[in-house]
Amino acid sequence: MSNLPQINIELHKKQTQAFRSKATEILYGGAAGCGKSHVMRAAFITWCSMIPGLMVYLFRRVSKDLMSNHMEGPNGLRNMLSPWVRAGFVDIVANEIRFWNGSKIFLCHCQHEKNMYDYDGVE
Repeated sequence: MSNLPQINIELHKKQTQAFRSKATEILYGGAAGCGKSHVMRAAFITWCSMIPGLMVYLFRRVSKDLMSNHMEGPNGLRNMLSPWVRAGFVDIVANEIRFWNGSKIFLCHCQHEKNMYDYDGVE
């Protein structure tokens, strides 16, 4: 879209290498703070903006960790997507991020055993 505001997603060298890889499977590990979650958020945003109707499910074991690790802070989804939210191209509603083209990022957890049934029928 030509009138889509630009968002700034900065990646360091290893993140860029993983992000640009043409591999169908990528193993990216390391200790806390090496940027695994950030490059994943960057990929999800990029894919959702490019593929209409894409459904992305982001899982963490505990709901609180899901929000603190992926939604809040300077590199969280809320901040990363703020130019698109302000322009009306993206809506963040509860545990769902809705893109203008029908793509969605679902923030999911399985904190309690009963939560595994919340995703029955999801491909």
